[in-house]
Amino acid sequence: MLKRFLPLVLLFPACLMLTGCTEVIDLNENETRLIAEYAGEMLLKYNPNYNDKLSEGDKVELEMEEEALENEMNEPQTSEVTSEEVQETTEATTEADTQEDNFVDNNIDGIDDATDSQSQDEEVSSISDIAQILGIEGVSITYKDYVVTDHYPATDEEGQFLSLDAAEGYQLLVLRFNVSNGTQENVNVSLLDKDADYRIVCNGKNAAKPMLTILLNDLGTMKTTLSNGETQEGVLVFQISEDMKSKLQSMDLKVKYNNQENVITIL
Repeated sequence: MLKRFLPLVLLFPACLMLTGCTEVIDLNENETRLIAEYAGEMLLKYNPNYNDKLSEGDKVELEMEEEALENEMNEPQTSEVTSEEVQETTEATTEADTQEDNFVDNNIDGIDDATDSQSQDEEVSSISDIAQILGIEGVSITYKDYVVTDHYPATDEEGQFLSLDAAEGYQLLVLRFNVSNGTQENVNVSLLDKDADYRIVCNGKNAAKPMLTILLNDLGTMKTTLSNGETQEGVLVFQISEDMKSKLQSMDLKVKYNNQENVITIL
């Protein structure tokens, strides 16, 4: 192929020497060689049958360099995303483990952390008479004792026997109170409309609210009439795990009413 274009290459300098009307340009050997090389390069460049292997090699090398640069730029980003994902997964796992540990430690059903933050306008006192806390005149509601049992018996107004059973794996913690009339007249007692909040705190850290029951003497819903000097029994029922009974070291009953909290020592 190169032989076909060689005459043209040799003819090109001759044409340059013959052109012009008044002046002939003399070219030395080096200039003639440069012109011949340039002409040959231009002919090969525009020849569709010529395959420039060197140019292709340069292109491949350039593409490889660009690809390597692109991978190098992407690697830190991928590493960063992976690190963030691992950190999020670790934090989620740690949080789940912490919640599981708290659930194991807190053996009371429906428990909350006893160290819940209180609003700044709440006052804490140690009045032991619930009737005084609720503003009920002529009546006293004071703590008597507690029992831990599988079921708690009670009797309704018609003398029918009622029983409250603990769930499987749990026992009932029943706090019993004396509801007494200290006047010489009959006194109507209605605790349902008082909207008091009760919470038992065991061992200084585990807290639970009382169960919702159908017991007529439940302090959360109790409604009765006390004759002069009469004393009836009122209760608050909580549910604890079976092994919690042997772990009870201290118990406090928190009674919250009108943004004021009172602590009654049970154990």
